[in-house]
Amino acid sequence: MEKWIQRISHILSFAVIFFLSAAFYFSFKGFSYVDGNIVLVKPEAVAAEHNGIATVLPSNIIVNASDRFAIGSPYAPLTLYEYSSLGCPHCADFHLDIMPKLEEEYVSRGLLRIVFVHFPLDKKSMKAAMISRCLTYENYQNFIRTLFDRQRFWFLDRSDEQLMRFAAEHGLSYDEAQACASDDMVAQEIISDRQDGATRLHIQGTPAFLFSGADGNEIIYGVPNYAQLREYIDNRLGLQRQ
Repeated sequence: MEKWIQRISHILSFAVIFFLSAAFYFSFKGFSYVDGNIVLVKPEAVAAEHNGIATVLPSNIIVNASDRFAIGSPYAPLTLYEYSSLGCPHCADFHLDIMPKLEEEYVSRGLLRIVFVHFPLDKKSMKAAMISRCLTYENYQNFIRTLFDRQRFWFLDRSDEQLMRFAAEHGLSYDEAQACASDDMVAQEIISDRQDGATRLHIQGTPAFLFSGADGNEIIYGVPNYAQLREYIDNRLGLQRQ
């Protein structure tokens, strides 16, 4: 009899833990248990307005991310804020495959400005992001491309040797790179951009692409194919294709 009581007690304990965990998970995701049903209690998530592949954001949102390393004319009618984590494979795919096409077709013609915004998802990507902020403008973009192109070499390296080697190839000594990776002020700037993206833009993963222009702000979550992106940008710019 005692064994059965213990078994039932264990089952009840497991059930309590399970339902508490489930309640916490759904609450975290914006769900609540109401009248026996799980319902979404974040209306902005379901009531969001869309423009094709993009989600329309409130018109009063102002992007605070630094544009110190931006590429393209500051007078471009449309600015793309690329929220990326340097260890993210999908971010690498976008940056290596689609970015060059955007640069050739829009940036070079003064139609688009691109701002890379660090949104690190792990400690290694955070360290790489911090190092990148200490580079000169001339070396910054090449460093970012190198990290995406050689992502598996430095990201899977248990030490930071490969990362430091890439930093040295782009103008930083080992001591300088180490100092950058330990700079609390640089870390706070990156964390601030990440927190801003998470809370106001609802970015939960990378990459995400915020397009800002005179007609408002719209964001694309995930990587669209280039044909979709091209059509979207053309529509925002009012371009007509033959």
